[in-house]
Amino acid sequence: MEKVNGKFMKLAFQKATERLAVHVDELNALNVFPVPDGDTGSNMLATMKEGCKYLDQLGKDKHDLAAVMEAIRNGTLMGARGNSGVILSQVFRGFAMYCEKKRALQPKDVLKMFSTARSVAYKAVMKPVEGTMLTVLRRIDERIQEIDSVGTIEEVLDLITKVAEETVKETPKLLPVLKEAGVVDAGAKGLYYILQGFRSVAMGDEEINLEVVTSRNGEVTVELPVEELRYQYCTEVMVKGENDFHTGKVNELRFFLENIGDSAVVVHDGAVLKTHVHTNSPGIVIEEILKYGEILKVKIDNMKMQHEHFVEQVVEQPKKYGFVAVSPGHGISEVLRNLGVDQIVRGGQTMNPSTADLKFAIDKVKAEIIFLFPNNPNIILAAKQAAENTKDKQVIIIPTQTVQECISAMMGFDPNEEPKKLEEKFIRAAEYIISLCVTRAVRDAKHNGTKIKKGEYMIMRGKKLVSHGQSLKQAMTRALTALDLRGREIVTIFTGQDAVDAEIDVIKEAIERAVDRVQIDIHEGGQPHYPYLLMIE
Repeated sequence: MEKVNGKFMKLAFQKATERLAVHVDELNALNVFPVPDGDTGSNMLATMKEGCKYLDQLGKDKHDLAAVMEAIRNGTLMGARGNSGVILSQVFRGFAMYCEKKRALQPKDVLKMFSTARSVAYKAVMKPVEGTMLTVLRRIDERIQEIDSVGTIEEVLDLITKVAEETVKETPKLLPVLKEAGVVDAGAKGLYYILQGFRSVAMGDEEINLEVVTSRNGEVTVELPVEELRYQYCTEVMVKGENDFHTGKVNELRFFLENIGDSAVVVHDGAVLKTHVHTNSPGIVIEEILKYGEILKVKIDNMKMQHEHFVEQVVEQPKKYGFVAVSPGHGISEVLRNLGVDQIVRGGQTMNPSTADLKFAIDKVKAEIIFLFPNNPNIILAAKQAAENTKDKQVIIIPTQTVQECISAMMGFDPNEEPKKLEEKFIRAAEYIISLCVTRAVRDAKHNGTKIKKGEYMIMRGKKLVSHGQSLKQAMTRALTALDLRGREIVTIFTGQDAVDAEIDVIKEAIERAVDRVQIDIHEGGQPHYPYLLMIE
């Protein structure tokens, strides 16, 4: 094959998407830490699928090269999820930039196209790390620079794919953390599978599984605050029993509340139960809770009146500052809204929002200046792309690594501050907080010279493993001992989908031993993968 056109590039991109889909679970499993949140494959696939969607919108008869590559460029840009997806979108941006004035590509053009992609992708990352997808691009570019004579398209793509395969195998040598974990880099291997798809079309395989390349599963949604309320009354009741409540009674009450409303929370502290629920029948809630003991406190708010007032403000009152934040669970979303966040984008580990998701949320906020909190290091690049593609308002990204940092920042919001001072204040508040997350290892692994066994508890601070152990008590004690907790007074525990009352008690006891006169607050977070998120302030 002496040259290729837009039709070829469309087929090649779709085949690459199909090839990536076959291996998505394998890529997700190539996780440095043995925690259940591997999502590199899913992020890359979501990015590719959005490119396929944009290609479909071109129509079956439009195959000119520039139009095809521009559709791929725009689709992958808006569909980019996670760092791997954003870098991948920059690869295709480089391809499209080279093809802007081309009608067809000869073998030498394919080589130059990869050189452009390397340049664009490296510039998109502030601190490029070798042993990743970027290294694959660099090695391809270096190898093709050594070629004296260019063969056919098939030969060029065959060479590029072989170089990618060799580089993937070498990634553990370039990135020690990969070697220790016993895995190759997931992003690099994902790019290798994409290149395999391009090569297979050049070799004559043009059959595309359209269901694979167009399915829309795994989308991240934007949680809009302006919506019809299902339940009208926010009902909080505190009750004291004659004796300490056992787990069975606590679960019994929680089950009742979950069936009479939503956002149900039951906090158990000895002989005292603190309850929260959104319901249409607060009287029935009080009657039921009276069965458990003496009521100490009741608070009922009419959320419909608050909601209608809020809707009126959103529609009629544009403001100076607005806020968009990413949240991993419904309970945490509620906390963020109560702190003043206008738009919540549901996302986190395994469900990184795309550039388009973030931009949609930004567009919904009627404010001159938007503060955007990604709350995950794997979302920051997509946040930057969303900000760069927003033209009618200023977007300031606060590079929060965890949702706890965002909560800490929002607690200090002062509407009278100037934007720069407010930005600095948010960053200081995020840096001050100690954010821990608790999960369990899903496989055996090795990290920093120590072995982690499947099922062990792991305490993480951001991307750093603080401690691990067979028992939660052991892991928590080690973690809290390793931290400087002087001056810390308040610890908030956000419980996830897999939280267990007995484990919450273990965490509380460990905190009480480590921090003098500590105040411990417990909120239902609803997040997956990490049963407990801790915010120490």
